[in-house]
Amino acid sequence: MLSLTIFIAWGCSRSSRAASDVSFVLASDPQPPRVGHNTFTVTLTSQAGQPVPGAHVSLEGDMSHPGMSPAFADAKEIAPGKYQAGLDLNMLGDWTIIAHIQLPSGRTFDRETKFQNLQPN
Repeated sequence: MLSLTIFIAWGCSRSSRAASDVSFVLASDPQPPRVGHNTFTVTLTSQAGQPVPGAHVSLEGDMSHPGMSPAFADAKEIAPGKYQAGLDLNMLGDWTIIAHIQLPSGRTFDRETKFQNLQPN
């Protein structure tokens, strides 16, 4: 219950199944993300700080208003524990990037990051 409370307090991550033994970091290029093409890098590490290779990571970009089509991309592992994908965030406004992660063990979880007020390039 404590880890759930921490996730809610942080407000930027959500888990469909607890994965407190895996650290998740999402970085964007450009930083902060802008309207148009953005490259996102997901870094997964174990509690011991070791990379988590061999995961399947897909990204979903959702707009805050209803009726907008989401953007999807499968990430490629570019180094052990680092996964990268491009998403076209094609409108001004608030976006949520959801990382859908499947570890090599088969365990799955999601992480959510919100970006507010995306601006044009």
